[in-house]
Amino acid sequence: MTDETMVMLGKAKMAADMYRIGQISREAAIETIRPYAEAFNAKAAEIAKKYNRKPQRFNMVSFLR
Repeated sequence: MTDETMVMLGKAKMAADMYRIGQISREAAIETIRPYAEAFNAKAAEIAKKYNRKPQRFNMVSFLR
């Protein structure tokens, strides 16, 4: 993972934790997580195309659990 991706993942995990304890709303958490989800989906599509497979998509609901 690149440094930029690691930073996005850290922010996404922080937003998910804050949502779980009730400090931020679901909408705010989703907006914070969205950049990481888009990067994840782009990389998943790239790898899936390389190996002629179906990409594993990022699931926001599972990430927030």
